[in-house]
Amino acid sequence: MYVVNTYEQIERQERELNENHIIILLFVRPTSVGAQEIINEFSYLHHDSREYCSIYAVGYTDDPNEFGYSRKVEGVDGVAWYYSDKEFIDFKEKLGKRIKWRYSGENELIVLQSNIDGKNILNFQNYVAINISEGLRQEYICSYQNFMESLIESSKSEVEASKAINSATRLNIKNVAIESLRSIKRIPAPIEKVIENKIFYKTARNHL
Repeated sequence: MYVVNTYEQIERQERELNENHIIILLFVRPTSVGAQEIINEFSYLHHDSREYCSIYAVGYTDDPNEFGYSRKVEGVDGVAWYYSDKEFIDFKEKLGKRIKWRYSGENELIVLQSNIDGKNILNFQNYVAINISEGLRQEYICSYQNFMESLIESSKSEVEASKAINSATRLNIKNVAIESLRSIKRIPAPIEKVIENKIFYKTARNHL
C-alpha cells in the first residue's frame, strides 16, 4: 500500500514494480463517515496485498512537510501519514477528466490493472469503481475488512491464472470485482442485480 497525491507518482511506482497486476485506488477522506475504520486497515492491507495488487491511498503522503495543511493519520507499521483535501481534490478532478469518472463523495475505490508492455503503464480500459459506503448501506458488503480480503484474494487468483497462460494476458477486472462480491455469503440479491446499482458499481462503460 502506498501514499499518493499525483497520477505521475503511481506511474513511477508501477514502472519500478514492473509487474502485471491489479491496482486499487482508494478514495477515503479522514472526515468521511466510516473512514477511520478503513484507515485502521492501511498497515494490514499493505502486507496482505503483496505482489498481487498495488493499493494507493489518494491524497496522502508520508512527508510531513509536503503539504501546507494536512491531517495526520496512522499509516503502514505505525508510520505517520498526512492527508490533504487539496491534493485529494486535485487528483480526483484530474483523474475524472482523464477517464470520465465522477467521484461519489463517499468512501470509494477504483480497480484497474498495470500495463507494463504498453505506452501507458496504467490501463483504465476495463476499470471498475465501487462505492464502499453504498455497499455497506445496501448490505452488499458485510464489512470493509471482509470485502478487501475478498478483493485481494480474487486479485491473487486472477494474476496467477494470467501468469499460467501468458504474462501479457489482459487481466479480467470485472471478474476480480464480481468474484470478490460473490464470495460474501450474506449478499442479499443475485450478483447480476447487485451490479445493476449504478451508485454502488460502475465500469468504464457506464461511468455516468
